[in-house]
Amino acid sequence: MDNVRDKLGHCFALVFPKLDPSQYSTASVQNLSAWDSVAQLTLLNLIGEEFGREMDFEEFEGATSFEALARALQVQ
Repeated sequence: MDNVRDKLGHCFALVFPKLDPSQYSTASVQNLSAWDSVAQLTLLNLIGEEFGREMDFEEFEGATSFEALARALQVQ
């Protein structure tokens, strides 16, 4: 795993503690019932802290999966 995925995995572990780490890469709003609007906001706040950046919530509005978030963070 690269650094972005490691950091993102740490955020997922905090927001979704019952999710097995082997399932992070396939996690999305569509297949994870715990991923609601509150979880999304919490996740984005944690990502901001973990990556040391100010989060633009609109920029990540469509990032509703682990993979989409990882791609968006790698572009930064």
